[in-house]
Amino acid sequence: MGLSIPQMALMSRLLDEALPLDAEGRRRWLEALSPQYQPLAEALRAALLPAGAESDLAASLDVVTGRCLARMEGSLQTGDSVGPYRLIRRVGEGGMAEVWLAQRADGAFRREVALKVPLMLRLRHDLASRFVRERDILAGLEHPNIARLYDAGVSSGGLPYLAMEYVAGEPLTAWCDARRVAIRERVKLFLQVLDAVEYAHVQQVIHRDLKPSNMLVTDSGQVRLLDFGVAKLLSQEEQPSDLTQRYGRVLTPDYASPELVRGEPIDVASDVYALGVVLYELLSGGKPYHLNAGASISQLEHAIAVVDVRRPSAQVEPDAAHKRSTTVRTLSRRLRGDLDAIILKALAKAPASRYQSASAFADDLQRSLSGEPVDARPDRLGYRCAKFLERHQSGSRVAFVAVVVCAAVLGYGVSRLRGTAPLIIASKTFSGNENSAVAPQEKSIAVLPFADISQKKDQEYFSDGLSDELIDHLVHSSGLKVIARTSSFQFKGRNEDVRSIARKLDVTHVLEGSVRKDGGQLRITAQLVRASDGVQLWSQTYDRRLVDIFKVQNDIADRVCQALRVALSNGYPALGHEPNIRAYDLVLEGNYFKAHRTLDGVEKAVRLYQDALDVSPGYALAWARLASAYLNEEMLRGPPSELQNRRILDALERAIRLDPNLAWAYYTRGGFEMNIAWDWAAAREDTERLRAVDPRFDLLQNAIGDLALVFGEANAAVELYGDEVVRNPLDPGALDALGSALCAAGRLEQCLQTRLKLLQMHPEFGGVQSSVGIARLYLGQLAAAQQAMLMEQNEDYRLRGLAVVYWAMGRRSESSAALSSLTGRFASSDAYGIAAAHAYRGESDAAFRWLERAYDAHDHGMLVLKVDPLLRNLHPDPRFQSLLGRMGLTAQSPSHI
Repeated sequence: MGLSIPQMALMSRLLDEALPLDAEGRRRWLEALSPQYQPLAEALRAALLPAGAESDLAASLDVVTGRCLARMEGSLQTGDSVGPYRLIRRVGEGGMAEVWLAQRADGAFRREVALKVPLMLRLRHDLASRFVRERDILAGLEHPNIARLYDAGVSSGGLPYLAMEYVAGEPLTAWCDARRVAIRERVKLFLQVLDAVEYAHVQQVIHRDLKPSNMLVTDSGQVRLLDFGVAKLLSQEEQPSDLTQRYGRVLTPDYASPELVRGEPIDVASDVYALGVVLYELLSGGKPYHLNAGASISQLEHAIAVVDVRRPSAQVEPDAAHKRSTTVRTLSRRLRGDLDAIILKALAKAPASRYQSASAFADDLQRSLSGEPVDARPDRLGYRCAKFLERHQSGSRVAFVAVVVCAAVLGYGVSRLRGTAPLIIASKTFSGNENSAVAPQEKSIAVLPFADISQKKDQEYFSDGLSDELIDHLVHSSGLKVIARTSSFQFKGRNEDVRSIARKLDVTHVLEGSVRKDGGQLRITAQLVRASDGVQLWSQTYDRRLVDIFKVQNDIADRVCQALRVALSNGYPALGHEPNIRAYDLVLEGNYFKAHRTLDGVEKAVRLYQDALDVSPGYALAWARLASAYLNEEMLRGPPSELQNRRILDALERAIRLDPNLAWAYYTRGGFEMNIAWDWAAAREDTERLRAVDPRFDLLQNAIGDLALVFGEANAAVELYGDEVVRNPLDPGALDALGSALCAAGRLEQCLQTRLKLLQMHPEFGGVQSSVGIARLYLGQLAAAQQAMLMEQNEDYRLRGLAVVYWAMGRRSESSAALSSLTGRFASSDAYGIAAAHAYRGESDAAFRWLERAYDAHDHGMLVLKVDPLLRNLHPDPRFQSLLGRMGLTAQSPSHI
């Protein structure tokens, strides 16, 4: 049936009237249709009542209206002119546009072009926006495997057009089948596609309609990627009225990703999924989802969303309708091993489980072709601790526990609650108001990392160690605030004025210097600078032998204290005798490598500590450092075993036997007992002993604060962690801990401000966006919470956060999808996070099931069971008190010591 332009305009108005109705409403509307509209009844009925499910309406409407318009009076004909181009023949047609082979009618050049014009511009005026967007995207793409845009404009009749490179070729799969192309050659052709898509992604363009018909192969075997009509610029945020929201189902459903089917936000992973479908079809001759003939779009979308993909090599013989050759059937039998794994990874349901880029996809295919080993499994969880340690700064106490125990000092480290405008924290009030900052304490100092000026520049470990030792000496000065290493070492290698550094660290004085070490000889220069005017109050150069290093350290500390008129405490713990200088040097070098927080660095540290003990078996500090390195090593390799834990404890017990007053050993063992053994009494005993041997130990407040948070005393933890932030203002771990305690205490605005400061100072800190999002969730700032969660790089934290934020927003299906992805991806490693999401959603039975799994797995998240706001829905349930009892958390907190 042909429709005139007036009839099409009338049909458009009628559809606008009927589309908002439900299926039954549309039926009644059609039955009551006035006789004057009967000529349009057939087209209206086909558009409004598709044969499939109601969800197929949009696709049906596009097809029907497209066909009607293609046959309407006045449609384009061969020989017509569109702008400066003369139409030669129609070469393609879709629901939205048709493509003509054309030439310039004005003779400017004779090159043939593919002229793309919209089919339904008069019916759907907003398609002009899509055309403009495709023009702008194509104008920015210049790649040998992407069809070029030559020209664009609007004809005198108001019809927009795109003049593109005309590619005389066949769709990828058809080209390969017709020529019986071997499997390796098919993969090589597909690599051209991946190269083009990767280029588009780098240009911030997602294609969104990748399929074989948009991948043409020329006779010479070169692939051209076409049709960016529904592409999305990653830099542009889509609104609910965006083109894809209304026309998303115009895309070919067979190649749609699960998130696209569900209407979720998409990124490059959606293109990766479509590419996986194409490769599956290219190599097996069939689609990933095997549905009965005549299956509806709804059935296909259900399969895409929830049905597991069969291995390509298990694909049944292709449908006879495809007329596949015996070559393709042979390919199906040969598809084994690497190619199966690569395709299945690209087709993973969870976007984060797929290849994170087209280039990563291509890398594995290249390895497969060259015979190299390929590990195409989804990202394995066994390496999460290593990645965690790489992300976190020195001093972080975020997760020091059996599976992800990663504190830089290998001591206490309660796993922090995830839940962040700039803030100056200079007192324990934490008001979030910059005007509340107080003047620096009159007697305060930061020890900057001494510079290594040795000839070979290979003594950085020694200069760093000297700075650490000076901090340890000065922290025992009565009435002197000493900035912690993590904050002062932020300025390492930066040529910044000491007065500027002092302002940032909120101190009145700065100690800096240099070290030249040559064999057994040392030259150490130190100077004390007054921050207010940059005046040197004291300076000294020491030319000494290496064996005199301890005397030099003591002398520098004494001179600084004299200049500041403070006294070193007599309580500074002594070892009774100076350690062997060679062993001491090896320990400093071990500390340096261990601070890198990588498996290679920790393994080097272990060897250096063992070498130190070979030289001096009675060196207590070397045993304590070895114990902490053992713990880091096992955490990076996987969960510690009983045998490995025994090795750690044996080294600590040896250290304490050698030096009963070694504060570091008690601190480390206390952290082990609390985080791994969950032995609160032992942790309390070690903390008491720590305070007895060294009441000015710089991490004592942290140890007590961690115990307070575990036992639910959030306000006490706020004060203790607040003291740490004053002393260590640039340390991300200190800010993270304070933010968690503030949220747990219900001091939500202060929690948010603290986490925002952490984000501002350390945007790379693991989980910081999620922490900001959780704080905003608690404050009811849901849109901002969602935005923060979507920016979180850690998939575990992101999915956990989206599950609760979407629930709070009333977006139940999206919340469930996020929770389903979280469960599917992290069930073995984040039982606690899954439980917390269920708890927030009010699903108590599921929450307790997952908490039981977390308890059995000794999940580090259980340490914040009493204070996690996400679990508050569970507090009235008797099962919650029972769980606290089994963990021994119903008694009085051992923080009152």
